[in-house]
Amino acid sequence: MIIDIPKRLQGAVLRIRGEHPFFGTLALFAEFKVTDDVETAATNGKVLWFNPSFVEKQSTPQLCGLVVHELLHAALQHVPRKKERNGTLWNIAADIVVNGMIRSDTHYELPDGGVEDENLAHLSVEEIYEQLNSGKVKIPTIQLLDLIAVGANGEVHEGALEEAHIVELQRHWRAALQQAGAVARRMNKGFGKQGFGDMREIASATNEVLSWREILWQFMVATPFDFGGFDRRFIHRKLYLEDMVGESLDVVIAIDTSGSIGVAELAAFWGEIQGILDAYPQIRGTLFFADAELYGPYEFSKDAPIPDALGGGGTSFCPLFKWVAEQERNGSTPVCIYFTDGYGTFPQAAPESPVLWIASPGGLESTGFPFGSVARMG
Repeated sequence: MIIDIPKRLQGAVLRIRGEHPFFGTLALFAEFKVTDDVETAATNGKVLWFNPSFVEKQSTPQLCGLVVHELLHAALQHVPRKKERNGTLWNIAADIVVNGMIRSDTHYELPDGGVEDENLAHLSVEEIYEQLNSGKVKIPTIQLLDLIAVGANGEVHEGALEEAHIVELQRHWRAALQQAGAVARRMNKGFGKQGFGDMREIASATNEVLSWREILWQFMVATPFDFGGFDRRFIHRKLYLEDMVGESLDVVIAIDTSGSIGVAELAAFWGEIQGILDAYPQIRGTLFFADAELYGPYEFSKDAPIPDALGGGGTSFCPLFKWVAEQERNGSTPVCIYFTDGYGTFPQAAPESPVLWIASPGGLESTGFPFGSVARMG
């Protein structure tokens, strides 16, 4: 018996539309192609390719799961969001995200060999990638890579796509995700019917999210002092920072040393802080290490050596903000930056001083921080 593969794919999409209007709406924004050029299935961020021999072997629930898997890769912009990251690790992280969604919110099955990790699936793909890349978790084996970076002119890219093509894909799928979410909520059926709450991956795909580095620079530099015009030294980084003149700025930096912060994250954080201090020498820094206790203060400036970290115990944020409260009583409102995974005891009262939490990959949900702004590494 000869199976009509395009018709079988069309039947799977029709079934998906009836059961999950969210995924069914996304399918309207994708192009489906049957080809022997891929071993199983793949996407370049807009086109979904399916190998006919592989499709023929799948049961209907598996085929629905396969279609949704590739749809989510495309809609969540896993191809353009990869940038210069390692392709294999990124594909593993992306598979953990989409397979987690399929397992938790549908009755569809996954083809044999799918990568899954229920302990990581709630995170964004960037956070999962950082967890894998840091060596904190065991790297699963992936049988086939299904994310193919193809540029606007059809050329295959090993690294990042060109910016114009990334913007085009972002606009296309952000509109698709918004429309799909609205349809699911209106029909009150299937995935997305109750909205997406704090689902980090959907938020990452639908919002214009600044990197934690950009947020850090803006937080430390764009503060309520006397300003001049834009500082043109950083326009090439797309950081339109106002030029600080006049008063110096007091910054308090706290590093969570409870044992949850990796060497790579800490090195990246130090690098960005050092860059800011080099660019703006009028910034005066006070450094603390903290677990359940507070260690410091240490002088922190572009010329000061970095002290050895102390800590390793439990986590409480109260000692740092008790110290900040004393500064506030003396008429100072320092800018506070706390580098942490967010798991610990928070003070009952928020400080008057501005606070930026920089959450390490896999850290506490942003809504779990009771005050301040949150930037996520990854």
